[in-house]
Amino acid sequence: MRYNIVIEQDEDGIFIATAPALPGVVEHGDTPDQAFANMGEAMRFTLDSMVEEGEELPNPDAPVFKEIRPIELVI
Repeated sequence: MRYNIVIEQDEDGIFIATAPALPGVVEHGDTPDQAFANMGEAMRFTLDSMVEEGEELPNPDAPVFKEIRPIELVI
């Protein structure tokens, strides 16, 4: 199965990885590649646990909307 992973850098320079299809599964790393690898492990663990518990796996093709827009504010 192929899931999307979103990687963002926080204010401390750490890279945070999330998966829209698996809310609550979050990993981090010092580099985007490390965050990606850590997230892959966490996702495999989560999905394996779901299979063992007989839970339905999330649809990796479910549409996910995410948008980033700049906004200029006068303060």
